[in-house]
Amino acid sequence: MKQHKVKMAKRFLSGFLLVFYCIANMVLQVLSANIVNGTRGASWIWPCHHTLSEPLQTGEISIYWQGQNNSHIVVHVYTKGKEDFKYQSQTFKNRTKIFPDQLSSGNFSLAIEPLTLRDDQTFLEVILAPGNRPSEKLCQTSLYVAALFQKPQIEINQTEMTAACSTKGGYPKPEIRWSFEGGVSRVGQHEVQTTVTYEEDGTYSVHSTANITGLQKVTCDVYNPTSNQTVSSTKDVPPHSPVSPGITAVIIIIIVVVIIIIIFAAYRIWAFQEVGVGRNKSQTQ
Repeated sequence: MKQHKVKMAKRFLSGFLLVFYCIANMVLQVLSANIVNGTRGASWIWPCHHTLSEPLQTGEISIYWQGQNNSHIVVHVYTKGKEDFKYQSQTFKNRTKIFPDQLSSGNFSLAIEPLTLRDDQTFLEVILAPGNRPSEKLCQTSLYVAALFQKPQIEINQTEMTAACSTKGGYPKPEIRWSFEGGVSRVGQHEVQTTVTYEEDGTYSVHSTANITGLQKVTCDVYNPTSNQTVSSTKDVPPHSPVSPGITAVIIIIIVVVIIIIIFAAYRIWAFQEVGVGRNKSQTQ
């Protein structure tokens, strides 16, 4: 019984070490890969230049642009002197281009156009299989795709003394930063409420509110961590009015109605007095 438990423990430890090794190896490969960023809808060149001791015989080689450690992601294939689209992944159909006349000199660069959000966090590599020689892994690259956020819109609510910052159409999740009067001081977390919504098209929309009591100017920065781009808007805070515009309008209407009633009442009194004076005159005569 004890021997059985020992064997089970050894098997479990061996399996655990194997899984740990595989995960660690994948992480190291991802970290060591060249990280590049692209923008949704734009073209992207995956540069790959390999130094050769002699020109390649393109009719005798195979080159695979594929997912790193995942041959199921086939971006592009060149084999026996021509491009082969038979095994190309559906998501890359009609979006890739290589430079066949430069392959023999070691230029294995590839263009993807246009980039989509599905390309985000794709780990790529080039596999060069030159005839009977061992294959080589080249140009390992981690591709991250960003979608640019629209310029944020700021709306001021004087009744509640809050500012609302809204934007949409971006990817990945942004960082929202508030600043005031042109400075860099930030509102405390308890005074900021930010909602990030994932939309059907894969992008994010953002709505953030901040307390602006006592401020004269507010700036909302939307930072995209992938594109390293910030879009901003600034707006002056109007002087705080203790009475909202709606209440002010109601008060004005009430005042106008009261004035009309007073005028009407005064006219009735005057008319009544005029009638009384006319009767007195007629009785006297």
